[in-house]
Amino acid sequence: MKELLAEVEQHHDDLARWLGSEAEPALLDTIQAAHLPEFTLVTIDGGKLDLKALTQALAGSNNAVPGLTIGIEEFEVAIRTAEVAVCRFLEVHSIGTSRRSTAVLVTDPTARYGVRWLSVQETAAH
Repeated sequence: MKELLAEVEQHHDDLARWLGSEAEPALLDTIQAAHLPEFTLVTIDGGKLDLKALTQALAGSNNAVPGLTIGIEEFEVAIRTAEVAVCRFLEVHSIGTSRRSTAVLVTDPTARYGVRWLSVQETAAH
Protein backbone atom coordinates (compact mmCIF):
# COMPACT_ATOMS: atom_id res chain seq x y z
CA MET A 1 0.00 0.00 0.00
CA LYS A 2 2.92 2.37 0.63
CA GLU A 3 3.84 2.28 -3.06
CA LEU A 4 0.30 3.24 -4.02
CA LEU A 5 0.24 6.27 -1.76
CA ALA A 6 3.75 7.20 -2.92
CA GLU A 7 2.65 7.09 -6.57
CA VAL A 8 -0.51 9.12 -5.92
CA GLU A 9 1.40 11.76 -3.98
CA GLN A 10 4.30 11.94 -6.46
CA HIS A 11 1.96 12.11 -9.45
CA HIS A 12 0.00 15.00 -7.93
CA ASP A 13 3.24 16.74 -6.96
CA ASP A 14 4.32 16.44 -10.61
CA LEU A 15 0.97 17.78 -11.83
CA ALA A 16 1.10 20.69 -9.39
CA ARG A 17 4.66 21.52 -10.40
CA TRP A 18 3.69 21.42 -14.09
CA LEU A 19 0.59 23.55 -13.62
CA GLY A 20 2.10 25.82 -10.98
CA SER A 21 5.56 26.69 -12.27
CA GLU A 22 7.77 27.07 -15.30
CA ALA A 23 8.62 23.36 -15.04
CA GLU A 24 11.02 21.77 -17.47
CA PRO A 25 9.38 20.24 -20.58
CA ALA A 26 10.63 16.75 -19.61
CA LEU A 27 8.21 16.78 -16.67
CA LEU A 28 5.31 16.44 -19.10
CA ASP A 29 6.96 13.26 -20.44
CA THR A 30 7.23 11.95 -16.87
CA ILE A 31 3.55 12.67 -16.26
CA GLN A 32 2.51 10.99 -19.50
CA ALA A 33 4.72 7.94 -18.81
CA ALA A 34 2.92 7.35 -15.50
CA HIS A 35 -0.22 6.41 -17.45
CA LEU A 36 -1.13 3.39 -19.50
CA PRO A 37 -1.91 4.12 -23.18
CA GLU A 38 -5.57 3.17 -22.48
CA PHE A 39 -5.88 5.76 -19.69
CA THR A 40 -9.13 7.70 -19.27
CA LEU A 41 -10.01 10.60 -17.00
CA VAL A 42 -13.58 11.51 -16.12
CA THR A 43 -13.36 15.15 -15.10
CA ILE A 44 -15.37 16.94 -12.42
CA ASP A 45 -17.68 18.33 -15.10
CA GLY A 46 -18.36 14.87 -16.55
CA GLY A 47 -16.05 15.15 -19.55
CA LYS A 48 -13.95 12.19 -20.60
CA LEU A 49 -10.33 12.54 -21.70
CA ASP A 50 -8.09 9.86 -23.11
CA LEU A 51 -4.33 10.05 -22.61
CA LYS A 52 -3.74 11.97 -25.84
CA ALA A 53 -6.35 14.60 -24.96
CA LEU A 54 -5.05 14.91 -21.39
CA THR A 55 -1.47 15.32 -22.59
CA GLN A 56 -2.53 17.97 -25.11
CA ALA A 57 -4.46 19.86 -22.45
CA LEU A 58 -1.51 19.73 -20.07
CA ALA A 59 0.93 20.80 -22.80
CA GLY A 60 -0.82 24.16 -22.99
CA SER A 61 -1.11 24.55 -19.22
CA ASN A 62 2.46 24.91 -17.98
CA ASN A 63 2.40 27.50 -15.16
CA ALA A 64 -1.32 28.13 -15.70
CA VAL A 65 -1.90 28.23 -11.91
CA PRO A 66 1.26 29.78 -10.45
CA GLY A 67 2.21 28.38 -7.06
CA LEU A 68 -0.29 25.51 -7.19
CA THR A 69 0.10 22.70 -4.69
CA ILE A 70 -2.06 19.58 -4.42
CA GLY A 71 -2.32 17.73 -1.13
CA ILE A 72 -3.58 14.16 -0.83
CA GLU A 73 -5.82 13.36 2.14
CA GLU A 74 -8.15 10.52 3.19
CA PHE A 75 -6.19 8.02 1.08
CA GLU A 76 -7.66 4.52 1.08
CA VAL A 77 -7.26 1.38 -0.95
CA ALA A 78 -10.65 -0.10 -1.85
CA ILE A 79 -9.17 -3.25 -3.35
CA ARG A 80 -5.71 -4.56 -4.20
CA THR A 81 -4.86 -7.66 -6.18
CA ALA A 82 -1.61 -8.70 -7.84
CA GLU A 83 -2.75 -6.97 -11.05
CA VAL A 84 -4.82 -3.94 -10.02
CA ALA A 85 -5.58 -1.50 -7.22
CA VAL A 86 -8.51 0.84 -6.74
CA CYS A 87 -7.73 3.85 -4.56
CA ARG A 88 -9.85 6.71 -3.28
CA PHE A 89 -8.52 10.03 -2.03
CA LEU A 90 -9.26 13.68 -1.53
CA GLU A 91 -7.21 16.14 -3.60
CA VAL A 92 -6.87 19.49 -1.80
CA HIS A 93 -5.75 22.23 -4.17
CA SER A 94 -4.07 25.35 -2.78
CA ILE A 95 -6.43 27.52 -4.84
CA GLY A 96 -9.31 26.57 -2.54
CA THR A 97 -10.84 23.67 -4.43
CA SER A 98 -11.01 19.98 -3.60
CA ARG A 99 -12.02 16.87 -5.46
CA ARG A 100 -12.68 13.30 -4.50
CA SER A 101 -10.96 10.94 -6.86
CA THR A 102 -11.16 7.24 -7.52
CA ALA A 103 -8.19 5.80 -9.38
CA VAL A 104 -7.50 2.44 -10.97
CA LEU A 105 -3.79 1.61 -10.97
CA VAL A 106 -2.37 -1.41 -12.79
CA THR A 107 0.76 -3.28 -11.72
CA ASP A 108 3.77 -2.60 -13.93
CA PRO A 109 7.18 -3.52 -12.52
CA THR A 110 8.87 -1.04 -14.89
CA ALA A 111 6.90 1.93 -13.50
CA ARG A 112 8.20 4.42 -10.94
CA TYR A 113 6.40 2.83 -7.95
CA GLY A 114 5.41 -0.41 -9.69
CA VAL A 115 2.03 0.85 -10.96
CA ARG A 116 0.62 2.89 -13.84
CA TRP A 117 -2.63 4.87 -14.02
CA LEU A 118 -5.47 3.26 -16.00
CA SER A 119 -8.43 5.41 -14.97
CA VAL A 120 -9.41 8.31 -12.73
CA GLN A 121 -12.83 9.71 -11.94
CA GLU A 122 -12.99 13.09 -10.20
CA THR A 123 -15.92 14.61 -8.31
CA ALA A 124 -15.97 18.14 -6.94
CA ALA A 125 -15.85 18.12 -3.15
CA HIS A 126 -17.47 20.84 -1.06
